[in-house]
Amino acid sequence: MARIKWAMLAMTAITLGMGATSTAKAGAISGSKITADVVEAFHVDTYTVRFEAGEPALVVLKGDGDTNLELEVYDENGHLIAANLDDGAGALVTWTPKWTGKFTIKVVNRGAVFNHYRLATN
Repeated sequence: MARIKWAMLAMTAITLGMGATSTAKAGAISGSKITADVVEAFHVDTYTVRFEAGEPALVVLKGDGDTNLELEVYDENGHLIAANLDDGAGALVTWTPKWTGKFTIKVVNRGAVFNHYRLATN
């Protein structure tokens, strides 16, 4: 139920372009964040976020629809933890980290044009 609440909150915030606020405990150590950026054609944008062990982690991606974007999350050892393809409506990944540490979030643009996107973490 908490994951659904976070997913709805994050997607609403991305759609409206507003910051997300909640009293629920966040998975990211630094708290919820929303980033707006542009990923160039055939490029990858990379972010590093520390997530808390045992707390549900959530990453949501919403692109502008010009290209499909891939959302990938890797642990600090380079292992793929979660992935999702943006089908035009957005991409969402959730997992529960087994340890507190840094995770790499990749926004992959496989399209031939740039893509404006918003990325949110809980």
